Amino acid sequence: MTSRGPKPPIFLPPPDPTLQTRPVPRERHFAVRSFGPGSLPVTQQNFLSIDELKKLSVDASASRKKWGNVPEDLYKLLMSESNMSRMDWREDGLVTGEPTWGPVIVVTAYSEKASENLDQAITNLVETIHRYFLRYPDATSYASEAFKRLELKVLADKDLLEYASDDRVREEFNAYVRTLGLFPADLRWEKQAQKWFKDNLNRPSGPQRYGFCIVLDEETIGSLAGITFSDDLDRDKKLFKGIFLKFVDRDWRYPKEGDNKYGLDPTVAEVYKGIDMCPLFDLPLICAEYYSFAGLDEMFPLRDYWNFH
Repeated sequence: MTSRGPKPPIFLPPPDPTLQTRPVPRERHFAVRSFGPGSLPVTQQNFLSIDELKKLSVDASASRKKWGNVPEDLYKLLMSESNMSRMDWREDGLVTGEPTWGPVIVVTAYSEKASENLDQAITNLVETIHRYFLRYPDATSYASEAFKRLELKVLADKDLLEYASDDRVREEFNAYVRTLGLFPADLRWEKQAQKWFKDNLNRPSGPQRYGFCIVLDEETIGSLAGITFSDDLDRDKKLFKGIFLKFVDRDWRYPKEGDNKYGLDPTVAEVYKGIDMCPLFDLPLICAEYYSFAGLDEMFPLRDYWNFH
């Protein structure tokens, strides 16, 4: 006979202890670098509105037959916050919205080789996103505008981030987001969250764009920098196979027990730990789909997107 009863709890490893001995301040100012066409002022001056895109797409019946509304839907999801770029997020009379999209990148590797390859790695990451949208040749307006608005912000500081744990990356990212001041500092929900969780963690409110960051470590920098693109877009799926990007969930807090995604035995558990691995091939799709969910944990595990192909 087999005994039945409550499943044994799944305990997560403790948080990075160095956060106690070397705590992260509530705010951290980084020298931010930006990559992608959306980072260029000349490009930003030529962004198209949704009405202008609709006019350009009126006669694109072939596009709708072949791709349905995929490019348009992707664009609208990615721009769901960016189209509010004239909004006064802080309620202080100043415009603080952003007309671009794209996750923040946090660099944790600073060896000589990683430093030499970093710019090439990020440049190749931008190109992989570009190639994703090139797969919609008959839906040029929405696809090209989505890529044109791409801006990847890069946080790099050897003294602060070299070999940083996922926990430290999360806290440093939160400290950076707080410096942006994208929402009023005295939001009621943030005070309520501190009372509810009783952890006093630094979790400033902000647009969903800042819900997670991408971590570039030594291995990931090497994998991205080593990509040699083919002229055939159809070969990308095979070319990018095995390349994943680590996402760190900015809002995550350590639970008392891990939540097994599929309710399996703990020895084969699928437990969300505030991070996930995103298939490189599906990065634009996952960034867009993220706006349809309450958080990264609801999309876990992201590798399932790869399995859909």
